[in-house]
Amino acid sequence: MPGSARLPNGLRALRHRNFRLFWTGQLISLVGTWMQQVAQGWLVLELTGDPLILGAVAAAQFTPVIILGLFAGVFADAFPKRAILMATQIASAVLALVLGLLVATGTVEVWHVFVLASLLGVANAFDMPVRQAFVVEMVGR
Repeated sequence: MPGSARLPNGLRALRHRNFRLFWTGQLISLVGTWMQQVAQGWLVLELTGDPLILGAVAAAQFTPVIILGLFAGVFADAFPKRAILMATQIASAVLALVLGLLVATGTVEVWHVFVLASLLGVANAFDMPVRQAFVVEMVGR
């Protein structure tokens, strides 16, 4: 690609079509995740009005990332990264869909949000290190 020689070092990965596709997909996925986190917090406050419970739900979501993140990198090196990413992305989408259905049907309770937030934390614990390793595998160093 003639124009690639002019790309700064930080943007050279954009020369790779697969990276561009992956980057676009991750952009969409992460925006959805961020929207879900905002809506989830708002939902907890609407259901309880208690900021302490909001903090507990956030802790339920991020504790698996802290604990499992220690092992997820090893897991990422031992198994096919693409398959792990597909599984974590599908799991995240299913969890968002379940939460949306619970809200839409008016049956959502705080414990549902706790469970779904914890499961999303587990998915994210594996998704983040695998995603980073996958980029290196895709485009090289």
